[in-house]
Amino acid sequence: MTITMMMSGNVPTKLSLDGVRFFSARFRSSASLQQLIPSKTTATKTTRETCGGERLFRCGIVNHPYHLAQSIDKTFLHKSASNRRTMSTSVEYLCVHVFVTCKEGTEDAFLEASLANARESSKEEGISRFDVIQQNDDPTKFVLVEVYKNGDAPAKHKETAHYLKWRETVADMMAVPRSAIKYKNHFPAVSGGWDYPEGASLE
Repeated sequence: MTITMMMSGNVPTKLSLDGVRFFSARFRSSASLQQLIPSKTTATKTTRETCGGERLFRCGIVNHPYHLAQSIDKTFLHKSASNRRTMSTSVEYLCVHVFVTCKEGTEDAFLEASLANARESSKEEGISRFDVIQQNDDPTKFVLVEVYKNGDAPAKHKETAHYLKWRETVADMMAVPRSAIKYKNHFPAVSGGWDYPEGASLE
């Protein structure tokens, strides 16, 4: 059995088992491939090559029972297939733009509180993305871009501890009451165009 991993910088781009491509599992080096293999299995050879400008790690594995290879194959092929189906599924998301004007001198405090809220909000099951953007020519103006996967998600979001803390923290920073406009997505039309990649670093 041969496991092949293609890297771009330190980021895995492809991982395959005996030539069958499957989920990369975010390995950082060829040594990390051992995480797939029980301790009794031996990695006999690791080579580094270049292919199309990318680094290529090829690791030959021996002393493995057939069912082990089958287990690896099924586990990661299932993840890959499931991920592709999810990312290519047409969705109707609720996109909410929240417009904020804070008082002069509170911009940094508002941003700090909003980023703390966004970090936690982005982890919520019903939220596709939660972006914080600030106007270039007027730093007192912000837009919170909240993309919800279903109609129940906004209410659940407003029950979370991080939202309640944010609301209390920024209450006296508002120069005018916040306003919001709701939208429906047309493009991207699939979840893969909106959702943050699983495990991605957002800062």
